[in-house]
Amino acid sequence: MESVSRPATTALPAALPAGRGAVRRILAAALGLACLLLHAPASAEALRPNIVFFMVDDLGRERLGIFGGESHDTPNIDRLAAEGMVFDLSYATPMCSPTRVMLLSGKYNFRNYTAWGEYRFGTDPTIANTLAAAGYATAVAGKWHLGGWDAPPFGPTRAGFQHYATYNYPEQFDEDLDATGNFFWNTNLWLGAPGREPRRLRLGSTYSPAYFRDFAVRFIEEQAGREGPFFLYYPEILVHRPFVPTDLSETTGEDHRGRVGDARNFPEMVRYTDDIVGALLGALERTGQSQDTLFVFTADNGTDNVQEAKGMMARWRGREVLGGKYLPTELGANVPLVVRWPGKVEAGSRYRGPVDFTDFHLTFARLAGAEPPEGLDGHDLAPVLTGAGPSTRVHAHTWGVYEYSSRKYKTPQDFPDDILHVIRDEQWKYVSDGRLYDLSDEPLVEPDEPLPADAHPEVRRRLAAALEELRSSGTRLW
Repeated sequence: MESVSRPATTALPAALPAGRGAVRRILAAALGLACLLLHAPASAEALRPNIVFFMVDDLGRERLGIFGGESHDTPNIDRLAAEGMVFDLSYATPMCSPTRVMLLSGKYNFRNYTAWGEYRFGTDPTIANTLAAAGYATAVAGKWHLGGWDAPPFGPTRAGFQHYATYNYPEQFDEDLDATGNFFWNTNLWLGAPGREPRRLRLGSTYSPAYFRDFAVRFIEEQAGREGPFFLYYPEILVHRPFVPTDLSETTGEDHRGRVGDARNFPEMVRYTDDIVGALLGALERTGQSQDTLFVFTADNGTDNVQEAKGMMARWRGREVLGGKYLPTELGANVPLVVRWPGKVEAGSRYRGPVDFTDFHLTFARLAGAEPPEGLDGHDLAPVLTGAGPSTRVHAHTWGVYEYSSRKYKTPQDFPDDILHVIRDEQWKYVSDGRLYDLSDEPLVEPDEPLPADAHPEVRRRLAAALEELRSSGTRLW
C-alpha cells in the first residue's frame, strides 16, 4: 500500500488557545518535554483535539475541484485540502441513513442496521457517547435521520449529544408531502441543551442551513471559554433535494415549500455549502482554536441523480459524468474526504490507502484518550493523520444495489439475494456477484465494464476470501 511520504517528525501537542486552562497548558508542556526526551511521537491519547465533523448531504467527488471537478468554485474546501490531507479512497454507503449508522456506531451495517432512519441507541454507543464520557462537549446541527423522536429524551440526547438543533425526520417528511414546508424553508426544528427541556422552533422564513450555521458558530465560540475539548457533528442538509433557492436569492422562502425544486438552483447550494465551511474555519480562527481542532470534511454519499437531479451532469476531468447516489460505484460510495489539523496533518498531503466510515469512531476515541466500545470494525487513522505511518486497514467495505432507488436500502434484510457487498484495496475492487475492477490507472472511478471472468484469478480468490472472512465474523443481521 502506498502511504504518505513525510520526513520523520516528533509529534508535539499543539499550542493551546486562550480559554483552554492552565491545567491543560501545563500538561501539554510536560507531554511535549517527555516526547523530546524519548524521541518518539506523543501518544494519540495525549492530543485530545477539538473535532469538527462536517458532512455534506449528496455531494460526490466529481463536484469538487480537489478531485478533478470543473463545475463549481469551492475556495474554502480547496483551502482545507491545501492545508490538510486529501483521501482518495473513503467508503461510506450510497445512501444517507445507513451511512450515518455506520459512521456513528463504527460498525458495518450488516451488524446493526435493519430499519431506515432508526438507530439502536441501547445497543450501539455512538461517537458522541464515547467522547462525552471522555469529557468532551458534544453538539449536532443539521440532518439527524436516526430516529428516537417517540419520547424524550430524544434521539440526539440518547446518542450522547448535549446540544442539538435538528428536525424530527418523520414530522418534516409529512410537511414535505403536503407542501407546507421542506428541509430548507418553513422548517420545524427541535432544540436541546443541558439542563433545559427540549423545545420546538418554527423557522418560518428563516433558511434552515443559515440557522444551523449560526448554531454551530455559536457553539464553537462558547467552547473557547470552556475547559476541555469539543465535538461538533455537523450533518449539513445541503445539497439534498429539493433544489430550491438559498437565502442569497431575492425571492422569499415562502415561495419554496414542498418536495420539488429545480436543478438550476444546485450550483447556488454548492456555493452556500462552501461558504459554511468558511464560516466554521473563521470561527475557529477568531476564537484561537484552529490549531487545536481536527476538521473533517466529507459527504454521506454521491450526488443525486433522480427526479429534478435526473440527467444533472458534472464536468469532471474533461468529461461529463452523472452523480452516483444509490449505486455502490466509486462515484456513489467513495465519498470526498479531507482532514485539516494544523501542525499535525501535513499541509497538501494525500493518502491513497483505503479507509471507510467505520474508522472514525475508533480514531476519535484514540485521539481523545477514550475507551472505545467493543466490537468496532474500524481501524485507527491517527498514525495516518500524524505522519506516524499508514493505517492497518487493507480493505474498505461498502454495500448496495445497482438501482436508482432507495427502496432496498430501507430494509436490506428483506432482499438478501439482491444486496451486493463490495471490498476494495488501493488497486482492486471486488463485488460479491463476481465483478472485478482494476483501478490502478484511474483510482477514482471504475471502468464501464468489469474485467473478464477469467482475468486475475488469484486476485479474485484473495478478495473473495477477504470478503467472506469479513461477512462471517461477529454479528451478522443480513
